[in-house]
Amino acid sequence: MLGQNIGRVGLPDMASGGRPSLSFNFAAMPKLDERITFTRASTGTFFNSAGVLTSAATNAPRFDYNPSTLAAQGLLIEESRTNSIRNNTMVGAVAGTPGTLPTNWVQSALGTLTLEVVGTGTENGITYIDIRYSGTTSSTLRSLQFDASTQIAALQNQTWTSSLWIKIAAGSQTNITSISHRIREIDSGGTAIATGTQAITFTSSLTRDTLTRTLASASTAFIANQIAIAFDPGVAIDITLRIGLPQLELGAFATSVIPTTTTALTRAADVASVNTLSPWYNASAGTLYTEVTAPQGFANFPTQASFHDGGVTNIIMSNFGTGGAPRYERIAASVVGTTLNASPVIAAGGLLKQAIAYAASDFALSANAGTVGTVTTGNVPTVNALRLGGYATGSNNLLNGYLRRVVYYPRRLSNAELQSITS
Repeated sequence: MLGQNIGRVGLPDMASGGRPSLSFNFAAMPKLDERITFTRASTGTFFNSAGVLTSAATNAPRFDYNPSTLAAQGLLIEESRTNSIRNNTMVGAVAGTPGTLPTNWVQSALGTLTLEVVGTGTENGITYIDIRYSGTTSSTLRSLQFDASTQIAALQNQTWTSSLWIKIAAGSQTNITSISHRIREIDSGGTAIATGTQAITFTSSLTRDTLTRTLASASTAFIANQIAIAFDPGVAIDITLRIGLPQLELGAFATSVIPTTTTALTRAADVASVNTLSPWYNASAGTLYTEVTAPQGFANFPTQASFHDGGVTNIIMSNFGTGGAPRYERIAASVVGTTLNASPVIAAGGLLKQAIAYAASDFALSANAGTVGTVTTGNVPTVNALRLGGYATGSNNLLNGYLRRVVYYPRRLSNAELQSITS
């Protein structure tokens, strides 16, 4: 009956209208309510409550935890992505001096340096290899590439993101001028023609480093990612790098790790929906509260939650606008009506508490206790389902972040109440 709210934690009952009729608290209760349908047509990785990288089965939700603080982050919702590196789990590596690198990995000429594959293992669930570089240098740069130069097809103006877990396992950076993360643009003949470079900042922990590049050259036919060690000639170095789960994906930010062994692999999109609004939804007036961790990119209007009619004819949607502005969109009978943007803009990784309210000719938005924006014309769309972390149907405009809370009140909260619940 109206008033059910499994998983209700934290938000207050509104004095003038009682408690919410639907409440999901994914950060506090890491399980799915029985009313939620969840699918993902592949496995997917996440960090469990012990901070260990873990694989979730096909169609199993991912309740992710911060691997450093172990704080619960909520339900992870991501778009489909492909890791184009064929082997990021160190298959084929053999310890020795020099030993054998993982299959498909490429080491540039060493000159007078010695390479040693110290070994492989896992740290916090992250598959890694330890590689030692030692001796006296005879040049200025050496690189380690994670797949062949003419393996991963790419084109000018595409945006790619490289990521890897890395730390210094032994030795030091003495006499090393820089250790950098690189994306290389390569022409059809296998020659590197442009390079994006970013210095790696090391910590005592195995830390994920990411680099994004929009490909600049019209001659680009392939792409490769690598790390590079720079030094002066004639100096002694001795450093062991621990490298884990390198990834190269077509997109403007890194997503969760996709383990591979022999070929590129795709992680499917996460799809979470409440497919019936009965009996908790009020077709005349209501308020939807969402609490999310903002994604790393905002170009595709990431969606927190959306009421819809099974298509895109009628929609009540809470999402992000360009640049991270909290946003409210309404479509009624295919007519775009309410489009409200709130301030402040939310930075990638920031916490957003957002509330959108609807009633006939009475629509409102408040974000993080900010000023309430309103529209005083228009009809309420006729809807029959609620999508969590996505836009209506399909795999468009997914959140690519953490859905922490979704709460619904079966009435239009006052403007003061909207500010109160988003504070």
